[in-house]
Amino acid sequence: MRSFLPLLALSVLAATSSQAEEDSPDLEVALCYISESIYGATRMAWAPDDSGRLFVVTMRGEVRVIVNGVESPTAFISEHLNHYERQGMLGIAFDPDFANNHYVYFFAALPNFKLQIFRYTDAGGIGVDRTVIVEDIPAGDLDYDGGGLTFGPDGMLYFGVGDLHGYGPEDDLTQPTSKIHRVRPDGTIPTDNPFYDGDGPNVDSTWARGFRNLYGLAFQPGTGRLWANVSGRMANQIFSVSRGDHGGWGPYENNQPEGYLAPVHSYLPNGVFDEYPFAQQAGAVRQNGVATFTLGGTYYESYAYRKGTRLTIVDVEDPSFNGDFYVTGHPDSRTFTVDQPEPDAVSGGGGLLRRSQGEFIMGGMFYEGLRFPESYRGNYLFTDFRGMLHRIRFAADGSVATEDIIVNREPSAGFVDVNEGPDGALYLLSYQGGVLRVTPVPVAQALIVSPLDLSIPEGETKTVMVSLAMPPTVDVWVKVDVQGGEGDLTVAEGGSLRFTRENWSVPQFVTLSAARDADADVEHASFTFTPTQAFPAVTVQARTVEAETQSLQVSESSLAMDEGAQAAFTVALAYATTVPVTVTVARTSGDAEVSFPEGATLTFAPGEGETPKTVTVAATLPATSTDDTAVLTVSALGLESRAVTVTVRALPDADAGMSVDAGTGGDAGGVDAGAEADAGPRLDAGSGHDAGTVPSPMEDESGGCSAGAAALPVVLGGWLMAGLMWRPRRIRR
Repeated sequence: MRSFLPLLALSVLAATSSQAEEDSPDLEVALCYISESIYGATRMAWAPDDSGRLFVVTMRGEVRVIVNGVESPTAFISEHLNHYERQGMLGIAFDPDFANNHYVYFFAALPNFKLQIFRYTDAGGIGVDRTVIVEDIPAGDLDYDGGGLTFGPDGMLYFGVGDLHGYGPEDDLTQPTSKIHRVRPDGTIPTDNPFYDGDGPNVDSTWARGFRNLYGLAFQPGTGRLWANVSGRMANQIFSVSRGDHGGWGPYENNQPEGYLAPVHSYLPNGVFDEYPFAQQAGAVRQNGVATFTLGGTYYESYAYRKGTRLTIVDVEDPSFNGDFYVTGHPDSRTFTVDQPEPDAVSGGGGLLRRSQGEFIMGGMFYEGLRFPESYRGNYLFTDFRGMLHRIRFAADGSVATEDIIVNREPSAGFVDVNEGPDGALYLLSYQGGVLRVTPVPVAQALIVSPLDLSIPEGETKTVMVSLAMPPTVDVWVKVDVQGGEGDLTVAEGGSLRFTRENWSVPQFVTLSAARDADADVEHASFTFTPTQAFPAVTVQARTVEAETQSLQVSESSLAMDEGAQAAFTVALAYATTVPVTVTVARTSGDAEVSFPEGATLTFAPGEGETPKTVTVAATLPATSTDDTAVLTVSALGLESRAVTVTVRALPDADAGMSVDAGTGGDAGGVDAGAEADAGPRLDAGSGHDAGTVPSPMEDESGGCSAGAAALPVVLGGWLMAGLMWRPRRIRR
């Protein structure tokens, strides 16, 4: 039996002969990764820093990171949750300023029936500094806690809380349930939220309400509207939500009256087929290329079949009415229309059939990449737990034009999320611990290179992924050449790649490097990827992101010395230079006469600069009865950096002892410093960091998941069988 389980996993997640016919014919679907370490997966997201890191959130509280085809052996975080006790990780979102602050946000159901949003800071691939953003939200069954989490174009953090299986009515603004919430990234609440009442009883974070279980949230580019995937009792619904909207739950599901927000798309849950008869007399009428169908029963109004819904018309007496069509409109509550460019006709009988659309709506996204044909740009894609990827296309007026299932692995694939990868491909996440890669069927051989435009901070590297569009007839070598960049932008690794019929779809990685230099100029370079066969080369544009301006670092800003004595300070550069740098020290003003027994001129060779060099200063003439000072200027040639000044104070002979007393000034400074250290609350404030203890990282088994790998790691047995039997509690009931 054990030897059969890996094959069972592949039969569920990978294409089979019967299921492949149900995939969109213009798509290729491949299982690229499967691992026990991501079993119980709930969400995934690509780090927005061109690192190629895929973060996978699991129900048990671990977040695993897959980068350049290899899973990190150490979890990014481990919250140690037990989903059998109604705990689990439900959402992930990267801060819009992640490149600078490295914040990653998570939504989780924690012990003692509490929902919490918290963030970690990414420190070299490990999450540190756990900080609670929103807490003390009551939790219910996991199926009803919500979990949608995303940042809006306004920089605010939006999250969805479900109905918590009966923990408060949706119309009660004093309860957080069945609502979309909006907070600042630090958890504070904007006063322009629609139900904000300050010291009043409302939950001020409420932004919209009336949604049973909010799992997927995504903002639509260009409109600023928030799309929400809502799993319901009688209907799975997708809403396009604005500030203050009411989705109608609990009285209404897909039958919202005026005054409530109607869904843009909906379907029946639990994997059922939908069949409904037409009126027996003149139930089908076609005129001027538009067919109007009249529902015969009274159970549904025609609005149950939203615009863009795909229906199969069957058994109409005039067979010219039969076939597959998309709903185009609703003349009234009992009729709907479809386009049929055929002669006018009238007929009776028949009805509609709508095949299963799934059982539990999950994550969604808008596709903005370039890998797929232009017809995919701006489409809304969403997953259903039954194992389906849906695609919504839009009409010119922004309404839904068509909805189709484009990937189908029902009934047990457990699709929970969909993301666009850095290579422009679509990636599907399965609860069973698998990642599938979806790409368009190529029409011609080509290099697939991503990203095509990138910025590289000085001293760092970025990775470019390269693969072929289709299997080659002979091996293809790809050479990478650089033009421009003044030598600062180079190929650090992967300048020559080889693709065969076995590895053509597995992305290989080219590492581009930006050197630190001594100027603040942004360098630009073009990297050309040229294949040995006769199909087009691809060019990647890159630029440097300049580090802090190179600067001189001096150890002392002031010196005090007795007559005839010497003092010293050191000079270094902020970072090692790539060009020779000469530093000079000279007296530029003041009454005291000084000389430089050592270090009046310092030279830093390429690669040097961070190791300090010493400058020795001597007071050469007798000081007067008052302190004399001199101002030294430290400057550099061949370096764009501000000069630095050092003040020298020569002490009169009679006051020589004061140089010792001056040391007490140092002590005074020590006392002050101590007083600052004694500002104990600062250190205690740091203990606020202890408000969320960072768990010790846990090691787990790793495996390779390149963005598009065709290789299939071995699957361990028992966990998978358990996963295939899993269903959300609501569905089991």
